[in-house]
Amino acid sequence: MTTEAEDLFKERSLWEIYKECVRCLPPSRFNIISTGSIWLLLLCDCIYFPEHYPSRVALIRSLAELGLGYGTTILGFLIAGFTIFTTLSKPELFRHMREVTHDESGWSYLKVNLFAFMEVFIIYVFFLVICLFIKLACGPGGVASTIFSLSEAHPIEGYYLSRNSFANIAFNLFGTLAFYCLLALKSFVFNNYQAVLTSIEWSFNQPSETRRRFRPFPDRKSKHRNSLK
Repeated sequence: MTTEAEDLFKERSLWEIYKECVRCLPPSRFNIISTGSIWLLLLCDCIYFPEHYPSRVALIRSLAELGLGYGTTILGFLIAGFTIFTTLSKPELFRHMREVTHDESGWSYLKVNLFAFMEVFIIYVFFLVICLFIKLACGPGGVASTIFSLSEAHPIEGYYLSRNSFANIAFNLFGTLAFYCLLALKSFVFNNYQAVLTSIEWSFNQPSETRRRFRPFPDRKSKHRNSLK
């Protein structure tokens, strides 16, 4: 197995892939600022109106139910589209992308492309796991609800788990995660657009000319960071 192939198959799990994505892929400034703004907005809502936690609990359960339905459907379409794209793309393009190194991450452009898509898949899988946990454990009669009821009824040395605080924290984190998933979907659309442009540019130019004048993504000085957002 060549060095390029060994590097391509180095990650053995989704967790390893996601760690590499976080560590090496350039972050999206728009996604970070937008997600941080939503987190701050929800935090202020919870701080200034903590007494609204019952409605927030109902909203979390409703959002988890919607997330399971829509999230599963969206993930299925994303994977199907990605599979069709990689199947129909020219092998010569992938071969050339494997030979060109991405400056910021040190990977080949082929791996950067694949990881850009895989990051979105992993985010949606994590979101679906959280939604399923909320449905199973945080619904009426669920494990989490039972634990909080027992803790409030029988506090240990004056300390108990506050349903109020937990509901507000969960609302803040889960709402932020749901918004970030929408931004990840936006990023996937842009990634797919860039990938299509790459394939078109490759088809319209001879391989030698393409190697000389065209890179799969804008470089680090471009205002568009690369395939991501």
